[in-house]
Amino acid sequence: MEDRGDFFDRKAHRWEEVHYPPAVRERLAALVLRFGVRAGGRVLDLGTGPGVLIPYLRRQTGPEGRVCSLDLSFPMVRQAARKPLLPGDLVLQGDAHHLPFQAEAFDHVVCFAAFPHFHAPRQALKEMARTVRRGGTVTIAHLMSRDELARHHSAHGAVARDALPDEARMSAWLAEAGLHPLSILDEPGRYLARAVKR
Repeated sequence: MEDRGDFFDRKAHRWEEVHYPPAVRERLAALVLRFGVRAGGRVLDLGTGPGVLIPYLRRQTGPEGRVCSLDLSFPMVRQAARKPLLPGDLVLQGDAHHLPFQAEAFDHVVCFAAFPHFHAPRQALKEMARTVRRGGTVTIAHLMSRDELARHHSAHGAVARDALPDEARMSAWLAEAGLHPLSILDEPGRYLARAVKR
């Protein structure tokens, strides 16, 4: 069976074309507005894939902000690096479980459409918490509910078991990482878990 890394590497060049037609992009634009990213913010886009969030985050942060995008897949990173960037923005290949950043480097950590693919999600959450400043936010988001995502992944062997935890477990994992859960929204067409570091 194809492993997870090979699956994403192989599909990187057409990922946005296949998964983000105009109607989906409209929903994504509305979702990003709920992340709480502010003008001038320093944002980590964790599990950026081909960089689909970069333009939306750039609009939120404005010219004074910085967006750092990271993914484990080099073909995905290569696609993300083609997005319009400003001086100070970065696109890096790296592992969510061992982030190459100093503590409290970011105002916001955003993980869109990637969290279920981390092989050690609790460790990844601890790294998100370590790299966000006190008072900063961590957001985990999808354009599907938890159940919709499980059904979607089940059709693809390499990611068939990649799933979001239930609400109680996600809340416990966030707290364990040193984050205070603010809200977990799980409804058709949208999943949004937000937490703050106190």
